[in-house]
Amino acid sequence: MDLSKTAVQRPIAILMLFVAVLLIGVISLTKLPVELMPSIGHKKITIITRVRGGMPPTEVEELVTRPIEDAVSTVNRVEEIMSRSEKGESQVVMRFEAGTDMNFAVLEVREKFARVKNKLPKEIERPIIARYEESDTYVMIAAVTSKKYTTEYLRRVIDEDIKEFLLRVEGVANVDVYGGRERRIIVELDQDKLNAYNIPILSVIDKLGINNLNLLAGEVEGERDKYMLRIIGEFETVDEIKNIPITTTPSGSLMKLKDIAKVEDSFLKAENYARLGIEPEKIPSDIVSLYIHKESAANTIKVVDGVKKQLKGPIKEKLAQLGLILDRDLHIEIITDQAGFIIKAIDTVKKSLLYGAILAAFVLFYFLRNGRSTFIIFTSIPTSVVATFALMYFRNLLMPQNPMSINVMTLSGLALGIGMLVDNSIVVLENIFSKREKKLAATEAAIIGTKEVFLAIVASTITTIVVFLPIMFVTEDIKMLYGGLGLTVTFSLTASLFVALTLIPTLSSYFLGAARAGIDLALLKKKYQKCLSYVLRKRYLFISAAVVIFIISLLLFKGLDKEGIGQTEQGKFTIFARLEAGAKLDASDEMVEEIEDILSQHPAIESFSSRVEGWSSRIYVSLLPFAKRRQSTENIIKWLRPRIKEIERRYRGGFIYFSEVMAPGVPEVKMDVYGHNYDKLNELIAGIGQGIASVPGIADLKRSIEPGRPEYRLVIDKEKAAYYGLTTRDIADIVHAEMRGLRAMLFHTEAKEVETIARLQEEDRETFDDIKNLLITTPRGYN
Repeated sequence: MDLSKTAVQRPIAILMLFVAVLLIGVISLTKLPVELMPSIGHKKITIITRVRGGMPPTEVEELVTRPIEDAVSTVNRVEEIMSRSEKGESQVVMRFEAGTDMNFAVLEVREKFARVKNKLPKEIERPIIARYEESDTYVMIAAVTSKKYTTEYLRRVIDEDIKEFLLRVEGVANVDVYGGRERRIIVELDQDKLNAYNIPILSVIDKLGINNLNLLAGEVEGERDKYMLRIIGEFETVDEIKNIPITTTPSGSLMKLKDIAKVEDSFLKAENYARLGIEPEKIPSDIVSLYIHKESAANTIKVVDGVKKQLKGPIKEKLAQLGLILDRDLHIEIITDQAGFIIKAIDTVKKSLLYGAILAAFVLFYFLRNGRSTFIIFTSIPTSVVATFALMYFRNLLMPQNPMSINVMTLSGLALGIGMLVDNSIVVLENIFSKREKKLAATEAAIIGTKEVFLAIVASTITTIVVFLPIMFVTEDIKMLYGGLGLTVTFSLTASLFVALTLIPTLSSYFLGAARAGIDLALLKKKYQKCLSYVLRKRYLFISAAVVIFIISLLLFKGLDKEGIGQTEQGKFTIFARLEAGAKLDASDEMVEEIEDILSQHPAIESFSSRVEGWSSRIYVSLLPFAKRRQSTENIIKWLRPRIKEIERRYRGGFIYFSEVMAPGVPEVKMDVYGHNYDKLNELIAGIGQGIASVPGIADLKRSIEPGRPEYRLVIDKEKAAYYGLTTRDIADIVHAEMRGLRAMLFHTEAKEVETIARLQEEDRETFDDIKNLLITTPRGYN
């Protein structure tokens, strides 16, 4: 069937078809995800398991990480498993093969993990299994401040009432809370009293747990109804905990918990600080900060919008129920979010796309000098672009494993193809004009003119499309990065070919006149003929010159800097500040304060948010908009580096490095060194680091393996322990309970469950001499 003939003979059907295409395309545009760059990391699943009690990294690896690795290693289509074990935390990152349905992969990982969960230490918290890496950059930082309430109270409100709303947002993988102190019910036991009454500490902890229960005991039948019989024993107030009987004295009276311990609804010792410095004061103030991470495959803009809606809606209502008024009693300020930069970048490319289309229209009108002809040809641009959005959307429905999005790459593909979109239409219109000049009727000229160039424009379009075919045979990461560009060009050119073969002849048969208009190019043609004649006479010279230019271009190409994709000026970077393992929180805080003082001195720095931890802290820095500063992000980092390196030298084990916001194009090289002996690996990495540091262009070196923390070791004499009826595990549990404390129970409040931690009072466990004097109760009752 002749496509152009059918189109001309059924103009209403063709016009309705393209109206439908435009409508579907516009709807598709609103449904396509919007990102800065194509996601190249969404084939990963991370299992994060936190362990209470500060378990050291070696034990975390042995007791938590390795069992999880063994359990999930049999998941289908796993390509690589990487893990990281830190103090009190295990991370297992699984990378899957291309084309894997990640929704089913997550379900399979959860199933495999469930089989091993009961074999893990009882101190583990509920694991996080999500499609993201904790190393992925945050999508939003929010600061919670108040002039009325302490950071401890703010932390309590966030943990109990705000965090759960944020985790409900589709695409949010995790919310990290820093600053303030976590609420706990603290039971601090007096060792002298425990010794005097011969009460084992584990016995006290067991008493708390077994008395904090509500149980269903059975049913009682009445004449018409059945009644459940429930045993009610859960603690409702802290005073009830204080008054729980522990034992009886020799005189027969009850010994209550408050007689041997101090019980408080209190907070844990601070494990981190959070501060904020904002223009114009730039004076850091204590806050509670929220760092929101998204799933790797989630849409950044939708996640940020979802979080903002929660802050304005459900969270505001929840705070009102608590008697808090948002922005008066408690203020939530968004310090930075990635959506703003993405929207600006996408808008810039959209404007370039629009300007390109307008310029193409002006060029067409300049040469054609005919409004109707220009209009007919120009229709191919918006129609093809909108049709491309529809094709992208339906392609996502067919291949949800690797969805396309509106990003810089796909919009650049459209911008690249703008000029080519009118090529086919110009060829068709030109041939139709020539038929009209031969006195053919409008309808006949449209049919014959299109039919004659059919093969030519199809071949021309295919030769342009196949240029992008090699992208399908490169590595998966490169294909994910650049595949969208190739597909957008392919979709747009295919749509423009269809427009040229259907819509252009249809419009030409109604609106195209018989008289040709346009600019007189006779003089230009005459000069071109002269040049062409000269070139043909000297053809060997010009061929030789072309070969020489080609060879020179290859040599020059070798000397050019090469990147997978260019860097973007986002105006954000992160400062990582580390001390030797085991450093106290106050030491890290002191170093971070000095860095904050230097940041406050630079006029281009708009704000910074500090996250201070024991030995590894981060400072997230946001710069003024580029139009308001003279220096690029790279130059500002160069200004800061020598000044901050001076701070690094003053602290033992100090190590400070910079990192721009992670995105494709950030100039970082990652090297993995494998082995089973960490001491040998440390030596090897140190040598490699010294060699790499001498390479020109290397600014910072960072490594994931760190020397162990300083420690005291209690070596158990197993023979003596056996004599008293004790095992190594018995002694470890007792010492753990006395020093760090054990979770005795969960105290139920209206909002959440609060851990109750039982341990010795601080004066009984403060120094190493105190540790030597810890009491170990034997099964026979001797201390």
